[in-house]
Amino acid sequence: MKKIAAGFIAGAILMVGAQALGASATLVGKAIQAEYTVKVYGKKLADPAIVIDGKSYAPVRAIGELAGFKVSVEGKTISLEEKTGADSSSSDKNTIVGPVPIVTPDPALTVTKSKIEVIDTKIDTAVNNILATSSLLKASPDSADLKLKLEQYKAEYADLLKQKDLELQK
Repeated sequence: MKKIAAGFIAGAILMVGAQALGASATLVGKAIQAEYTVKVYGKKLADPAIVIDGKSYAPVRAIGELAGFKVSVEGKTISLEEKTGADSSSSDKNTIVGPVPIVTPDPALTVTKSKIEVIDTKIDTAVNNILATSSLLKASPDSADLKLKLEQYKAEYADLLKQKDLELQK
């Protein structure tokens, strides 16, 4: 009887654990909330970054190769490594041949970067608010309150973009 009870408990634990892992590890079927243009060293990528559940997902291979890395996939692991001399030969004169060297940042730049990160977080929130309000507005197209909220979120978004632009110019 003890063996049957122990087997039942072990089976239940494994089944619940596997279901919880499977439920949290997939993006299949999730809605794309937004798309963003990606630029690496000023060069625009053909594929956009997407936002799903408030998280950004970008095309790793395209970014890595444009940044001068050798990109490889083994199993479920994506690796980015510095290109060696043989790997970096290319006929395109504009191709980046290696990553930018790491330089100790100026403290003023660190403060600016922190401000930009805060603004980026607020921009993400504003985008999510715009998307959510737009969805609600589709269900209730005559709602004056939702229309007002949407306009406020759009104004907030435009203001945040201006703030970010000013910080980037510093």
